[in-house]
Amino acid sequence: MKKTLPILTLMLILGCHGDARPPVLLIASDATFAPFHLIDDSGVATGFDIELARAVAKHAGFEPEVVVLKYADLFSGLLAGTHDVVAATTGITAERQKTYRFSAPYFTTCQVAVVRTGSGEPQTITELKGKRIGASGAGTSAQAMQMIDGIHVQLNDGEGVTSLLANAIDAWIVDEFDAVAAARKSNDRLRALADGIANEQYGFVLALDRQDLQARINASLASLENDGVVAQLQARFGVERGPTWPVQCHD
Repeated sequence: MKKTLPILTLMLILGCHGDARPPVLLIASDATFAPFHLIDDSGVATGFDIELARAVAKHAGFEPEVVVLKYADLFSGLLAGTHDVVAATTGITAERQKTYRFSAPYFTTCQVAVVRTGSGEPQTITELKGKRIGASGAGTSAQAMQMIDGIHVQLNDGEGVTSLLANAIDAWIVDEFDAVAAARKSNDRLRALADGIANEQYGFVLALDRQDLQARINASLASLENDGVVAQLQARFGVERGPTWPVQCHD
């Protein structure tokens, strides 16, 4: 009997090891910015950011779990340790890097001016000088607005199109995908200026003390890019810019 105990013990150990699951990586998003992060018709959180985060997590040896939160709770929860990663089209800035750790950039976009169509309306960024220019919040859109010599107007979220059509502002500064979407939905009343104002790189956001996690995520991002997975996800969610895309983001 004594001789069988080590074998049974070994079998139990091997059995437990075989059933071991990878650690969970909690990924938070507000899922409000299609096609990067959204809730689909079946109620599932998806989009380019979220699916890329899932792929990165699996490649890095984690089991991804996505939680959808209000935007205001994404970063406070990150600092409190209630989740591990934020995947919500967050621009990498020097100011934000004082508080958070970022992955390597996974997408480059730019801030764009939306204007009214018609004669006498601005056709270039240069023609925005002295005009009433609006942006929401204090993020990258507001920072890009400050680069233009004009009358700066603080907007609330969702006021850009309304303010333009009501002639309360002459230009609205916003991410290129929001700019193009607004123009396409406006029945030719609005257009996005062709030249981007300022480039912005999106990164996954981590707590400052998660350098170990940053290294694993960056290694997986690089591998998935080399394997073509990132390009496939861009095509799947329509975030690759085709030949008819009206905006040019310049270096």
